[in-house]
Amino acid sequence: MKKLIAVSAVAALAATALSAEITFGSWGRSLWTVAANGYDATDDSDQIVTDIHQSWGGDAPRTALAVNGSSDNIGFALDIHGNGKGINQGDNAYIWAKPIDQVKVYMGKLDVNVLRGDGCFGLWNWDRIGCVDGSEGWTFADYLDAEGFGVSVVATPTEGLTLGAGIPLECGNGGDVKKDGTHTLSGVYAHRAAYVGAYAIEGVGTIKAALKTLPKTSDDKSQTEVAAAFDLTAVENLFVSLGARINTNSDVHDKAINAYARYGVNEQLTVHAIVGTKLSAVYIDKDKGPKDDGFGFIFGAGVDYALDGGIGLFADVRYANGIYKSASNADNTDSLTLGAGVTKGFSNGVIGIAFEGATNNGGRYALKKNDDGVANKFSWEIPVKFEYWF
Repeated sequence: MKKLIAVSAVAALAATALSAEITFGSWGRSLWTVAANGYDATDDSDQIVTDIHQSWGGDAPRTALAVNGSSDNIGFALDIHGNGKGINQGDNAYIWAKPIDQVKVYMGKLDVNVLRGDGCFGLWNWDRIGCVDGSEGWTFADYLDAEGFGVSVVATPTEGLTLGAGIPLECGNGGDVKKDGTHTLSGVYAHRAAYVGAYAIEGVGTIKAALKTLPKTSDDKSQTEVAAAFDLTAVENLFVSLGARINTNSDVHDKAINAYARYGVNEQLTVHAIVGTKLSAVYIDKDKGPKDDGFGFIFGAGVDYALDGGIGLFADVRYANGIYKSASNADNTDSLTLGAGVTKGFSNGVIGIAFEGATNNGGRYALKKNDDGVANKFSWEIPVKFEYWF
């Protein structure tokens, strides 16, 4: 009997080992600005400059190690990022558990992007100068990432239905955070957490809705962010996403409607379009000073074209008015941003070169202003991109 029990235990351990695995992956990118226009304030002279950096402006190159472990019910994720000469913890460092098949709970540092609605294309994957910004979460934010650290609960009680909650547990909230770092229940669940629901309709698309609870305003008024989005997938090769968010406190001017569309014309050509707005925006009127009834907008379009031999071409152009870009309607506060380039793709990476430009000193490097203090010069740069994935 003892031998039978021992054999059974070994068999159980072997079965458990077979159902668990650890995987390793990596992604990285670096941009080398071969040449760009800049300005040296010490010499009061225009200069041509060069350096390396990331699409988002950080130290480069980004090299990384992503470690993931999983079994049927328990797992973890850990990202380690090398940025330039430094090594840091990356976007994810969490443990997850599935007490039942329909519920998955994440705990830790999170960037899992459940239900996030992006509008990423073109210059987003190069140097994000000018008005190229905010494309991640463009139509629906990362509500279930618990603001980067905390607990996220994602339930799929039936096919097509997703319910979730993102519970931040590291971001301070005034009197709701005690000296020992803990939070009051009301401070977390009524003034920090986000609650999300989504339903995927087969052959049509996905409906999303979120309620993001927020801390009270400085004058002790309640506020909540409400968001909704719809991703259309009913048409072959076409993806359209429309999203809106509004703060329920009428005194808080945080209202937006954004849209993104992507259409694969054929195997070679893909076109993109993006539109964004800021409604009832606070801005500085050039004649009347601060106002809170502004209309900010941005729109843009891009194309990707695939040639033989892994060669790819892209072009991207976007425009944002001054209220959207600079919270002002003064002259030279808007932004026209454009870029085009060519890439060579491989099985696990890409290299490429591009030209980018942005009006009104909208580039990576500072330019000299005119004698009257107006920033109306055109910024340009020539970036070379290395990117890999394993």
